[in-house]
Amino acid sequence: MKQNKLIFSFIIAAITIGIVASACSLKKETNKVPTNKKEIIDQFLSGTLDPSYVPVLFWGHFGRDQKLGEGAVEAHLSLYEQGGCDILKVQTEKSMPRIEDLTMESPLVPEDHYRPVLEVIKEIHAQKGNEVYVMPTILSTHQVALQAFGYEGVCKYAVERPEAYKRMLDNYTAAILWLIRECKAAGVEAFFCATQGGEKKFYELNVPGGFFETYIRPYDMIVMTEAAKDTKFSILHICDWEGEMDDLTRYLEYPGKMVNLPLNIAGKPLTTVEAYKLFGRPVVGGFNRKAEIGKAEPEVIAEMTRKIIAEGPTGHLIISADCSVPSPLENIPNIKAVTCTAHGN
Repeated sequence: MKQNKLIFSFIIAAITIGIVASACSLKKETNKVPTNKKEIIDQFLSGTLDPSYVPVLFWGHFGRDQKLGEGAVEAHLSLYEQGGCDILKVQTEKSMPRIEDLTMESPLVPEDHYRPVLEVIKEIHAQKGNEVYVMPTILSTHQVALQAFGYEGVCKYAVERPEAYKRMLDNYTAAILWLIRECKAAGVEAFFCATQGGEKKFYELNVPGGFFETYIRPYDMIVMTEAAKDTKFSILHICDWEGEMDDLTRYLEYPGKMVNLPLNIAGKPLTTVEAYKLFGRPVVGGFNRKAEIGKAEPEVIAEMTRKIIAEGPTGHLIISADCSVPSPLENIPNIKAVTCTAHGN
């Protein structure tokens, strides 16, 4: 009798699995949503992705043992596999050496400064590059200069020692370009290009021709043009980590098929619809990195996701945050809540 009950249970389980599998297959066939995430993004960019599926992208900085090497590979793969995002963004975590007193004799960094980062990218791409766009983070020249000199050093040297400062910016740019080209050689087809330096606090610096026009835009354009060349897409990330911004029009000609923007400009909220109208490109965003995404319960996050979709530019939105989310591995339940909701599950 027990054996018959066991056989009967197996039969019921098999039938149930078959029904569920058929339902999932029917849904995929009806919605025509690919299972390959690269194809999903390709359809999104071409405007042919089924509107019931909204792509998702989240990222963040990992712990000390997960910055480089095997720990970094494992952390990135865990976030991707458990969170369910549609693009696999890889952080760039090797900082520039600190320089306390900049002179014309200050040591330059080797061209392959970012080789440890490249090794992480190559390993992740080798494992997942067939199914998802592996997208390295490309920091701007200004951002890595902040690593070397700090905010006060940048302000001092950009004004008082422009020749020495530009010498280092040229050197840092060469290292960034090396990373981009080596990534392309390894098969990478997408880049996340960040820019800083457009924050209001930099306007006051006494730089002939303007700080942004002298030290930000020219280097950004060199880096981002290289990242956009012969690749499927790049994302323009305008970062307000260093402070408030009041003007986005200076970025309208920057490369990037998609844009990831601050949530507030000149003290006023910037909606995803307004961002789409301003740039005429798909928008990556919706969540505040400092607010609910890292604090609220998954049920609240799911409801917020539905609201972001309803109020966003239909067919032109990838749900994300305005920058890195805190403790990404600890926030996987919330990220999963977003992906399940946005993917129509």
